[in-house]
Amino acid sequence: MDGYNDIATELGLRDITHCKGHPARGLIVFDDKGGQSLLMKSLVQQELIKRGILWSGFHNMCYSHTEADLDHTLAAYGEVLAELKGALEAGDLESRLRGRPVQPVFRRTDSFNLKPRR
Repeated sequence: MDGYNDIATELGLRDITHCKGHPARGLIVFDDKGGQSLLMKSLVQQELIKRGILWSGFHNMCYSHTEADLDHTLAAYGEVLAELKGALEAGDLESRLRGRPVQPVFRRTDSFNLKPRR
């Protein structure tokens, strides 16, 4: 978590993204400035997968992870967050995606799961 936050700070992205939560399950948060949080998450996920890291917004750390695993993950974050910064500066975030952006899992609906009145 500290490593991710250090990288985000060094790249000037700390007001846009940071890692928080329990150390064994850190959650990466993207600020929804401009309504782009899901686009940012999509790009980061896409680029991490290219680098061999399965990610969906959080990490489950365990004792089987080695220092080399952590170093690889932080190096990948350095590359990916630099790419995110470039996409934000160029204004072409969505065009860098190779598919559709991730979508919210939970949506608010009116009258969801309510029994009709009798």
